Amino acid sequence: MPDSTKSTLTDIYDAWLARDLDWLGSYLPADFSHSMNIPAETLSLSGMRDGKLAALDRLRDTFDSFDTQHLEPGELMLCGDKVVADVTTRCRHRSSGKWLCTTKKHVWRIEDGWPVELSEFYDLDQFDAFIREAQR
Repeated sequence: MPDSTKSTLTDIYDAWLARDLDWLGSYLPADFSHSMNIPAETLSLSGMRDGKLAALDRLRDTFDSFDTQHLEPGELMLCGDKVVADVTTRCRHRSSGKWLCTTKKHVWRIEDGWPVELSEFYDLDQFDAFIREAQR
């Protein structure tokens, strides 16, 4: 994987943890897309967002609902036009105070060294149990 792609993704993760959407957005093209595999009935913020602004709006809403204290991508592995990472995260559901500690899979699609799509895959049983506990 080119060092520039690795550096870009590292910066994106740093911006994500810092909740700096301007910095994060500076790396995304206008037609960026972002998906989460969580069913909408579990989390209304889930599903697909097409376009950089829609993806950043979702992240803003996510930051309003969840306080991410730890976000650590594992090794970034190049697989064709994709970069895959197991991302360890620890976040607090703001309204309930409940914590989620999990490892999710990020799959970035890369074109000309730049991310054009992010798909996030969560352990759905774990996430569903976390949301049920947070909503009590």
